[in-house]
Amino acid sequence: MRARSAPSVDARATIAGLALSILAAAIGFFLGFPAIGAWLGAVGGGYVAGRISGRDGLFQGAIVGALEVVGLAFVSTAASTAAANIVVDTVATIVSDALLLGLAALGGWVATRS
Repeated sequence: MRARSAPSVDARATIAGLALSILAAAIGFFLGFPAIGAWLGAVGGGYVAGRISGRDGLFQGAIVGALEVVGLAFVSTAASTAAANIVVDTVATIVSDALLLGLAALGGWVATRS
């Protein structure tokens, strides 16, 4: 069996996908729907990254999702004061981050399947 090398990150595709995901998250925030904006941004950003790259869409989308999670972590940490229930807040953050990663990877996968 032939060993497969790890996919490489397409920086151009990743930057374009991340820019779209940030834009969608910002629009969702200003319209009063921050979670929906982040979810749509993750799917759209992953799709754009996969489409521009044309290869390894799942991987390219997951990279966009990971970068979006890091960006949203900075923004939400800077904006928050104190958590009312640290356990609930931690679980919600983990679930939210996993959802964003999954949606971005799905968007990238769909982009290279079509």
